[in-house]
Amino acid sequence: MRKEELLKKMIDSFFMITTGVVISMYVFCLIFNPDVKFTLVDIGRIIVMAVVSDLPFLIFLCRRELDKKQMLIRNIIHFIVLSAILLYFAFLWDWVNPRDGKEITVFLVSVLLVYAAVFLTNRYRDRKLSDKLNDRLKQRYGS
Repeated sequence: MRKEELLKKMIDSFFMITTGVVISMYVFCLIFNPDVKFTLVDIGRIIVMAVVSDLPFLIFLCRRELDKKQMLIRNIIHFIVLSAILLYFAFLWDWVNPRDGKEITVFLVSVLLVYAAVFLTNRYRDRKLSDKLNDRLKQRYGS
């Protein structure tokens, strides 16, 4: 993926990730700590979490087009790196108790759901763009 494409995708994804983090935190806190109160520091941490979630997209930076197998491998690596980074920050900020397997599992499932939502949304947008370009080419060259 070229730098320009990657940067555009990262900016688009930032807002989807932020929304996903907020929804995930709401559900997570509803399950494990329904009396929690969020502060400005917590809101800042949500934004930091979204920015940090965007950085591993650099794994997809490549000078040439990747085939399906290479893209799948990078997606797997991306998800593992992303999960590790987010889990680190969740432990650092005491969002997740490192000794509670249920909390860790719910947190990682939340990460997976947000990842899937961002992935599918990006895929849908890419497909729509591709279809639009193909339609314009058909109109122009009449095939």
